[in-house]
Amino acid sequence: MAGAITYAASRSIDEITAGSIPVSRGGSIPVSAKGQAMFSNTQVTAERAGKPARPSSVQQSVPGWLVFGMFFVVASVAGLFVEERSCGALARLRSLGAAPATLLAAKVVPYMLVNGIQAALMLSVGVWLMPVLGGDGLSLQGISWSALVLVLLAISAAAVSLALAVACLVRTHAQASTLGPILNVLMAALGGIMVPLFVMPEVMQQIAAYSPMNWGLEALLDVLLRGADVSAVLPRIGRLSGFSALMLVGAYLLFRHQ
Repeated sequence: MAGAITYAASRSIDEITAGSIPVSRGGSIPVSAKGQAMFSNTQVTAERAGKPARPSSVQQSVPGWLVFGMFFVVASVAGLFVEERSCGALARLRSLGAAPATLLAAKVVPYMLVNGIQAALMLSVGVWLMPVLGGDGLSLQGISWSALVLVLLAISAAAVSLALAVACLVRTHAQASTLGPILNVLMAALGGIMVPLFVMPEVMQQIAAYSPMNWGLEALLDVLLRGADVSAVLPRIGRLSGFSALMLVGAYLLFRHQ
């Protein structure tokens, strides 16, 4: 009995290897290499249907650290405000008639420029340096440049506005050097910067939807990976813009109160 089963299994394997699968009544079904490839492609298509494309390591890392670097200005701006307050520079400017809105705007413009340069450097690393180091290059061909610029501006505005709110909240260098990095790390950990969103548990993915870093990262992935245009990224840009406006209002009220 065991020998018969072994013989039948061996015969079936031989027939499949030879390129045919026996059927119960009549003939055989040929299994060509082309047919196997078509079957495999159909399976892959069915598995990916309706799901967004997953980024490669470079496509995940470059936009992720770009967003993280932009938000890292929080500690820098907070430390600058503490220094200007302690040395009396802010008091002198206020005594000369400088409005709070003007003093805040004077910090927004240069740091927006710094973030723009930083974004250009990070994208350059992904496009030209990563292939030299043996990784996949970040492709910018065929993307919507207007959508990319708007997304970068929205991320930078959210980062700088948060930095101003924190700067107006802290009072000492110790608070500035502690609160800023803690906020950055928390938003990065919850927003899919340190760990890709698609490998997170479902609960963590729902929490990530409230992180401004996640809004910026997903908007960049939409443009760089999924070919999104301006209209497709407007919802995420709207979230980042709303967050920026809220932080700027908070920074202005705190600054006036001080």
